Amino acid sequence: MKNEKDREKFSSYIKERLETGRMPEAIEIANATGIELSKEELKNYIYKYLEKGWMSKAIKGSESAGIELPNDVLILYVNKYLDKGQIYSAIEASKITGMPLPKDKIVMTGRGHLLKGKLNQGLEAYSLAKEAPPEEELITCGKICFKEGQFHAGMEAYKLANKTPPEEELITCGNMCFNAGRTTPGLEAYKLANKTPDKEMLRACAEKCLIAKNHDEARKAIVAAQKIEDTAHAKPIEIREISLNELQSSNKLEDSWKGFGPRACLECENEKGFNERYFILSRCPETREEEAWLDKMMKKQYGVEHYCVVVDVFGDYRGLIVSALCGKCGSQNVQFDS
Repeated sequence: MKNEKDREKFSSYIKERLETGRMPEAIEIANATGIELSKEELKNYIYKYLEKGWMSKAIKGSESAGIELPNDVLILYVNKYLDKGQIYSAIEASKITGMPLPKDKIVMTGRGHLLKGKLNQGLEAYSLAKEAPPEEELITCGKICFKEGQFHAGMEAYKLANKTPPEEELITCGNMCFNAGRTTPGLEAYKLANKTPDKEMLRACAEKCLIAKNHDEARKAIVAAQKIEDTAHAKPIEIREISLNELQSSNKLEDSWKGFGPRACLECENEKGFNERYFILSRCPETREEEAWLDKMMKKQYGVEHYCVVVDVFGDYRGLIVSALCGKCGSQNVQFDS
């Protein structure tokens, strides 16, 4: 070999081949470059392959290295794969060794996979055992899949169980998908639950998608958020009176509103002892016609003639109405200030 640099290069190349189970290639390169590979080192790699479930690679490696791999060792690993729930490795090893897989162990393996939310592996095991998985195991699997944001696997599990997934599980799944930057399954989950996702969640999802350079999913999230906002603005304004305790317990309320309150009565100049009332608007008025409608409804439904609309206190399109009654003269003509 020309120099130490070349030797390091080929040694690294050989190690990469050994680590990925390509022992015949590694041995061929080692022989061509004069780099020594000890029998002990090769044997260690062969057993690493067996531990990983790569039985065919272990056998090819042992043949290339001239290292005997007894059949009883292979059979031992067939059972080991089943005990560890490595169904695909067990199937391959069974074909290689000719050892039939015991049905009870296959069923047990399938059950273990389903109860861990691993649908495909569980179904593969039950199929191999020629049995149908029990309904309760499929539902448990579906629940776990939804909880982990595996929408399609969860739906398949419930479909096989001939059951409809609960609304709350679909919403949980949708939220997990959005948090992971997977817009499409998130929207599908919410659609099946007949619910609308929070637009801020969708915008956060879009940001994650853009960071991951998944522009198509980002576009879907942005469009969905805009549709929600447009729909909300198209709906009639709803008014709901709320107590101060309920208002203060809201975890979506911004701190900025807390400094806002009645300053003085414009009739008697009183500056204390006001009785306040609070109302939440489903959205703030956007036109003069809507402002006039709001004035009319506040007078008609609640007897409030003077009030103030506070915006940007919930972090969304809703508004907060604050009105006050002077404790001295009973007037509603009160000035508010922050």
